[in-house]
Amino acid sequence: MIPTKKTSYVLAILFLSYSFVASAEDKTTAEEATWYSIEYIIFENNPLSNQPLEPWTNTPFQMPTDAIELDNLSEKKTFSPLKINQQQLHGVYKRLEKLSSYTPIAHGGWIQPLKQKEKLNAIQIIHQADSLQLEGTITFHRGRFLHLDVDLQLSEMIPLSVNDNYFTNSVIQPATLYRLQQTRRVKTSDSHYFDHPRFGVLAIVEKIDSPVKLISTTELIEEKEDIKAMQLKEPNSAILPNKTKPNKPL
Repeated sequence: MIPTKKTSYVLAILFLSYSFVASAEDKTTAEEATWYSIEYIIFENNPLSNQPLEPWTNTPFQMPTDAIELDNLSEKKTFSPLKINQQQLHGVYKRLEKLSSYTPIAHGGWIQPLKQKEKLNAIQIIHQADSLQLEGTITFHRGRFLHLDVDLQLSEMIPLSVNDNYFTNSVIQPATLYRLQQTRRVKTSDSHYFDHPRFGVLAIVEKIDSPVKLISTTELIEEKEDIKAMQLKEPNSAILPNKTKPNKPL
């Protein structure tokens, strides 16, 4: 299904109520890190029966060896997955489920600190849904401006029967590959749509407070000095003599 003005208009209306007023570009120095949340929905464009979709035969995607895998069990704050109550796009996801033109595939997100011109950190995206296999990366970074890089591949899988003279085994192999590669400048609190004839991505980036409270070395030294001073003022009661009540006047 080739995207048309009508398709773009429907998506614009769908996401309009979930878009926020664009904020000014966040300015940070090279020494400071600003924290962001990145949330995405990946959905399938359901082709019409009278409009067959030509396969895209781009170079197959290969997962980078240094791509970060989000871990729900990790206690680390950096690149930790968004919790359910931190996600904003639940309403959009439910609306997509009700529309015949789209089928949601994956919904997720993460938080990360970001410095200007630092090393790119690609996030692994892997999802299996029936006969569809989704894999790829989403990378959030900044140079002069904030950018979001999407490199995703959707594979349509078909089962094959293999007869080895003794047993008949079912083997799943990719039939058609569709790859979406786009880089886009983004603004916080805006909805950003990455388009492909076969599938699409909706993403939103928000600036957030740091989940880790930073304590300077000076503050730690002052805190230790305060504790020592309190200990000198308050002797250990265990070594004090028992106090006796004063004698009442006769």
